[in-house]
Amino acid sequence: MDFARITDEQLQDFDTNGFLVVPQAIDAQLVDSLIEATDRLMKTTTDDSDPSNVYVQRREHVVQEATFDPLISSLPVVPIIVQILGPNIHLHTTSLIYKKPHKTLPERCWHRDIGIANDLGHAALPRVGIKACYCLTDFLEPHSGMTLMARGSQHNNTPLSIPAAEVDPVATYEAHLHAGDAILFENRVFHSAAPNLSNRISKAIIYGYAYRWMKPDINLDVPDDEVLSRLTDDIDRQLLGACRQVDAAPQALADWTTQHKVKWQPSLG
Repeated sequence: MDFARITDEQLQDFDTNGFLVVPQAIDAQLVDSLIEATDRLMKTTTDDSDPSNVYVQRREHVVQEATFDPLISSLPVVPIIVQILGPNIHLHTTSLIYKKPHKTLPERCWHRDIGIANDLGHAALPRVGIKACYCLTDFLEPHSGMTLMARGSQHNNTPLSIPAAEVDPVATYEAHLHAGDAILFENRVFHSAAPNLSNRISKAIIYGYAYRWMKPDINLDVPDDEVLSRLTDDIDRQLLGACRQVDAAPQALADWTTQHKVKWQPSLG
């Protein structure tokens, strides 16, 4: 994996807001190939067979598709994530998300990822995962389907506060992004699915990374020998789950961080 150093400004933005926009994270050629693959997979997704379903999500059998391999350790996104979380990580979840045009504004579902607060409460939650949302279509207009973020809410010690008669918190942020851009957001920041009032389907891919002692989503639970056999890079193999012993050092990314003199600081509360 090549190196792309996170800037002081990027790190400050991420620590302050809970998310970070990465312009031109993937090139146009990769965007086109990803759209071809996601369109094909979405045709076989149960939710897509019902025209009333405007939000279609597919989690299973994403990493089995070789077309998605460049995202596993994508530059500059994954190097940035490693510099925030450290080397002891793996791919925790994947998701293909298509939002068909809405005619009305749907209800919001503001939440934190991974569900830690459900078990431990909201106070002093740790940062344990970061998702990268890659845009396959433009999200340049308001209400074009981009996920909404509650800026700075990763520091909340209580559930999200929303003013009476409103559906969104005061600090709501809606990124306006081009195809190929990415937005990274951590598990503690409150976010919600957003409406798509445009005249076309919005398309995005999410790759989420978390510490290796966290159980991955079911479609990543057991390393797939067929998939691992086609990966020649040890970092890709680690990220896809080849390093199963959580008490053993993840040598591939540990060596990478040493080589590039990477330091990271855990974030608690």
